[in-house]
Amino acid sequence: MGNGRELDPEEWERRLRVRYPMLQYFTDRPFGVEIETFGLKYSISTGDREVIPPYKITSRAADGTLLPRLFERHGLTLNGFSPDEPQYEAWSFVLDDSIKGAGGSELVSPILSGLKGLSQIYDALLLLKEFPEIQVNETCGFHVHHGVDTEKFGDLQLFQLLRIVSIFEGYIYHLLPEERRQAETCRPLEIDLYDWYRNDTRRQNPLVQHLWYSPENRDEVQAPRNRKMHPTRYHGLNLHSYWYRKTIEFRYFPSLLDEPEELMQWIIFTQFLMEWSEGRRPLLEYLPKPNKWMNTLYKIYLGTGMMSHIRFSGSLSPGIGVK
Repeated sequence: MGNGRELDPEEWERRLRVRYPMLQYFTDRPFGVEIETFGLKYSISTGDREVIPPYKITSRAADGTLLPRLFERHGLTLNGFSPDEPQYEAWSFVLDDSIKGAGGSELVSPILSGLKGLSQIYDALLLLKEFPEIQVNETCGFHVHHGVDTEKFGDLQLFQLLRIVSIFEGYIYHLLPEERRQAETCRPLEIDLYDWYRNDTRRQNPLVQHLWYSPENRDEVQAPRNRKMHPTRYHGLNLHSYWYRKTIEFRYFPSLLDEPEELMQWIIFTQFLMEWSEGRRPLLEYLPKPNKWMNTLYKIYLGTGMMSHIRFSGSLSPGIGVK
């Protein structure tokens, strides 16, 4: 994705839309990512925040270039030189003790949007590949946060997102490599919406917050809800992030340094679900040979009775290629 930007911008965008068919539905909604890896070489001192100071990162590329310098050379300046720097305005390496392997960390992006944001993430993934000791394993996730305006994205939209994901979560897990499907840090949702519909006494306001922070969804009475590390966050769809930092986090996908194309598709796909939860359900162009991402969207549309929102051309009949 990072290649070819010497082309005319319109031609570059056209080529991207061929590679990523879902890109035509992509919006300027803000997003950010967390890329978990192990093998980063760094040191920390008492008093350091969870952000690793760049001058304490000693990983070197094959040509001997220090990681912070190589990132800066490619326009990705790292945060953490000063404890007063605001978060999410630059890229940051952050400590993460949930990852197996020495040198566990996550590379956290700034708040991004649109094609330029996707391009930055693609470039960051390629840069990580320049450091042979930085690797991923089954404990490393690729987490996507989508920003929301809580004045407009409230209980109705949260419930719609929860409904879409809970019904079609099996389809989402089939998008993942098999070894990721059992990860404890991206468990399936444990909210029974059908039980809620059968039991009127559970209909409280705000509804979704009541459903999310419930014993069935692994809530713990003693766990403060104003802290990042809340037990309910370890689902593939993390709504705790909505109340904690005003984002919706998708934690399902693994960190795949060798397959950056997959990670780009995942960002676009999850943003589509966000837009849908706000009532935007575009007409999908039917592709005779869809990739797994488009095919999953076709199945979700069919499963929600939205056949009329799939535009078939010529003599193609509905259902062809949708398995």
